[in-house]
Amino acid sequence: MPRTTVLALVAAALLAGPACTKPEPTPAGDIGGKLTVQTTAGAPFDPSALDGKPAVVVFWRPGCPHCREELPDVAQVCKDKGCTAVAVQVAEAPPAGLRVLEGMKWDGVALVDDGTLRTDLKITKVPWTLVLRPDGTAASAFTGRQSYDTLAGAIAAAAR
Repeated sequence: MPRTTVLALVAAALLAGPACTKPEPTPAGDIGGKLTVQTTAGAPFDPSALDGKPAVVVFWRPGCPHCREELPDVAQVCKDKGCTAVAVQVAEAPPAGLRVLEGMKWDGVALVDDGTLRTDLKITKVPWTLVLRPDGTAASAFTGRQSYDTLAGAIAAAAR
């Protein structure tokens, strides 16, 4: 079996852990500034587009049912609260993620991680959701599917 296939299978297995909805320690530093991976269209993302307002960043994979359930809530809460929604696909083939996002009419930022973010941020389970302050630092971190209300509360706290 080719090495890339084995690595993809191992990554998918690690990221397929059971969903739990619990707060996690927030990663340090300018997380928004690290989002320099490509968009689903293949262009590099400019993280300065996030400056000045909170953002909700969901690290997800297309085969994760909890991820697919959370993404529409993220899109809606960001629309309602005036923040930026970012979906970062961390496993599986990019076309699979694009099909999922198009199917739910995702209108936020859509990125595809090349493994850099997953490694740097030590992502082991998805969905892993970060709420970023206007300066790009993480205010909240969660694993598992988050509700609209949880996300709205975290956004309000991040905007302070």
